[in-house]
Amino acid sequence: MSDSTYQAKGNAIYKDDTTNLSASIGKLITFSGGTPAINASTTVPAVGLLLDARTRQPIAGGTTYYDNEIGIMGALPGPVRALYSTAAPVASFGTVLMQAGDGTLTPEVTGSARVVVGILTDENGANPGDFCEVAFFTPSYRSY
Repeated sequence: MSDSTYQAKGNAIYKDDTTNLSASIGKLITFSGGTPAINASTTVPAVGLLLDARTRQPIAGGTTYYDNEIGIMGALPGPVRALYSTAAPVASFGTVLMQAGDGTLTPEVTGSARVVVGILTDENGANPGDFCEVAFFTPSYRSY
């Protein structure tokens, strides 16, 4: 493989070391000025999902570093674990999921503006506040 900048990456994982997201693993992410943040909107599509986040402590007064891994929506090769909303009802395998207003997921509710992002692929379904397996696709805005 050559060093060409025009070749595709082998994965859809974006690494970030600027923001402390360690308390938000499994939540949907958006970017503002290149900086990742939790997506707090039900109608503005998320860009990614926080797959992992760690805080690296400084040695003797040094700088604290962050190690975040963000999976890009619509480009992940398979299902990943995501955080299901504490306010959502129990859901079963195959449920279409939409963005909740706190970076988590909730079952799609028709008849309102919303962004659907994936399908629940966890064989055990999802309980409020749990991590669950989700096959993500490119976010889709719906209003019917």
